[in-house]
Amino acid sequence: MALTIASLKMYFRNWQGVFWSLFFPAVIMVIFGFINFGGFNAPDVGVVDMSKSTSSTRLMTLLGGSGSDEALNITIGNEEDLSEKLDDGDLDAIFIIPEAFAAESSRSLISVRADARKLEEKAVALAVLNVALNRLFLEIGDVPAEFVLANRFGIEESSVEVDEEEFSDFLVPGIAAMAIMQAGIFGVVFSLVRFRAQGVLRRLFATPIGANHFLVGQVITRLTISLVQAYILLIAGALILDVSVGGSVAAWLSLTVMALLGGALFISLGLAISGLAKTEDTAAPLSNIIALPMMFMSGIFFPVDVLPSAMQNVVQFLPLTYLADGMREAALDGSSLLELGPELLGLGIWTIVIFAVATRVFKWE
Repeated sequence: MALTIASLKMYFRNWQGVFWSLFFPAVIMVIFGFINFGGFNAPDVGVVDMSKSTSSTRLMTLLGGSGSDEALNITIGNEEDLSEKLDDGDLDAIFIIPEAFAAESSRSLISVRADARKLEEKAVALAVLNVALNRLFLEIGDVPAEFVLANRFGIEESSVEVDEEEFSDFLVPGIAAMAIMQAGIFGVVFSLVRFRAQGVLRRLFATPIGANHFLVGQVITRLTISLVQAYILLIAGALILDVSVGGSVAAWLSLTVMALLGGALFISLGLAISGLAKTEDTAAPLSNIIALPMMFMSGIFFPVDVLPSAMQNVVQFLPLTYLADGMREAALDGSSLLELGPELLGLGIWTIVIFAVATRVFKWE
């Protein structure tokens, strides 16, 4: 208890360390949370209106849609300027409306130029163009009522309310898990390496304190910090990004247990790394070699399903994967501790193994 209280005082008196340990994951969470990865982005299309007629103006209105239902982002201009924007990647396609557009004496052909790299945007633009031309034809053409499509075929629509998970919902619990990992690994490693270099651990070795007492004190200290940090990030995600976090007491209990167990795991990993690293010069690369692959392959920023199947078979057993999946299920689905059995078991096994390694490699000097 004495070591825990002393370590907590040292940590919270270092305001710069407290600020950056919360600032970095919070900034990542907010930036990525406001990026609409899961939404539809209308293709950017330039239109060259060589006709300047009522029909061409109506066509451009049909192409753009209205309000939140905009089908295309329309930019009107001359052919030279729009072609330059297409070459620079600022536009996805260009529609060139001919001078004699919608003339009764001839068939109007609209020229389409599209970026060959953006196949999806090209397909959407062409589909919208075909629909707009069809509607314009029905409006200006002398089409008998019996030939209108709606008189022969129809579509009956109905809506179903579904639980839609946005990218921010996926992101926030993952960022909280990442923050726990970073606090456990980097916070412990650099503190202990610095203590060893300054001779602090040598002085403690002269006291009746054993290695287990010191390690447990460090674990309790960092667990407290990790739990507070996870709560702050989850609450910030709920307030800023409107993420539904922990809809019940059972969900918050599950989140607390996952955060504590994940914190114990990564604190033990930090203790093990600090025992293996002799100086700060070796501690930094060793910590990054372990932390960075987990950060990008454990389902923090994107689902593990997007990885190759062979890699999925490996990353599903990473400790950060267990923690991120467990916190995500507890936060978004309200899963109880019984439902989080596989994740808790995986974290428990990793914690036992790594803490045993940490006690073996720990050095006072």
